[in-house]
Amino acid sequence: MRVQLFIEHYPNPYKPWIDTQIVHLLRAGHDVRVFAEAAYTSTIHDEVRQFHLQSRTSYYPSTLRSLPSHALPALGALLGNPFVQVPRMATAAADAGGPKLKLLAATRALRLPVESPDLCYIHNLTSAQRLTFLQRLYPRARVCLYYHGGELPGTPRVRGEAAVFGSMHAVVTNTRFSAEQIVERGCPPEKIAVVPMGFHLPDYAPSPERPYRPDGTVRLISVGRMSPDKGIMHALKAVKRLRDSGECRFVYTLIGTGTQFAELQRFARQQGLDGAVRFVGEKTRKQVAAALEDADVLILPSIVTDRLAETQATVVQEALLMGCLTVTTLAGGVPESNAEVMRPFSVPPGDEDALARVLKHVITLDAATMARLGRSGRAFAAQRYDIGPLMDRILAHAMGRLAADDPSRFVKNAPQQG
Repeated sequence: MRVQLFIEHYPNPYKPWIDTQIVHLLRAGHDVRVFAEAAYTSTIHDEVRQFHLQSRTSYYPSTLRSLPSHALPALGALLGNPFVQVPRMATAAADAGGPKLKLLAATRALRLPVESPDLCYIHNLTSAQRLTFLQRLYPRARVCLYYHGGELPGTPRVRGEAAVFGSMHAVVTNTRFSAEQIVERGCPPEKIAVVPMGFHLPDYAPSPERPYRPDGTVRLISVGRMSPDKGIMHALKAVKRLRDSGECRFVYTLIGTGTQFAELQRFARQQGLDGAVRFVGEKTRKQVAAALEDADVLILPSIVTDRLAETQATVVQEALLMGCLTVTTLAGGVPESNAEVMRPFSVPPGDEDALARVLKHVITLDAATMARLGRSGRAFAAQRYDIGPLMDRILAHAMGRLAADDPSRFVKNAPQQG
């Protein structure tokens, strides 16, 4: 099957699960091409290099400001086959608004292949907004959106959401929480299938002798983008409460960078946490898996804003697969995606006192109890988040071969089935 993937930024160090999907499609024998608006190359995951994914990636303009860098290759495509390309440009520009937006849409069409794929598979609602012409451009292809959360901080809210969802044949999302989100944003419930992001399980294989709290020290860890919605400041304040109470049997490692990185470092330094808190920057997916195996407890302190909430929080499943205990907030879809045995360690978003209390309790657990909880958490994640069956379900729904979920599940106050 010929698959075109559309991703806002690729490569992207903060979305390794996209690499996992692409690699799975390639291993399954599909012909895959990736189209993106830009790249984040600060950290390149091993899979990107191993499978030469950057060589499979082409770029199209996202905004008018980025248009000049695409002008020459777009002009070359036009002059190389004007009788085919002019109608394609008109098709893309038909519903694009004013003249500048029409030019932008037409240029995007010129940057895409003439040959029709079987499936256009779009990650991110913002990207889908810029590609509403795909059904018309490739009338023989299916068009599917994977929605995995709202717009990032600083990004304008997508306009005309109902029309964007209307331009999709199918929509996939990762939790019931996110399905309810997109119904409220105008997606027809009957288009939706809930299929979480998956993992290549051999990439997450902790040692059978995985140790817990060596030398009596509990190793806490957080992984991800450092911005206010991720709640890392709340975690640092909870850690400060632990230290102030006399609890020193822990070390806290933070992996990642972001807009709040310098502020978080400054806070830790000013609060005298240098000996307990380590900032180690971005890591590859393989390095993150190794770091999770060398940790005891993942902290996911995310909060809910008016624009953003966690949907699946894939780092939780990564941590579970590596045998970590998970201390999380009850944010968005996280309760759906966490192991039952870990839910006693969940706290309300932004509640630093509750987070400190839970961490204090976890620090008192002995190694045998941690190992038992770690095995149970891994079994939960391995059973539910294997990329193979999950990607099969995504493709089946995208191609119209899988019945969508019961629409009433995603309408608040509707009668629930089963």
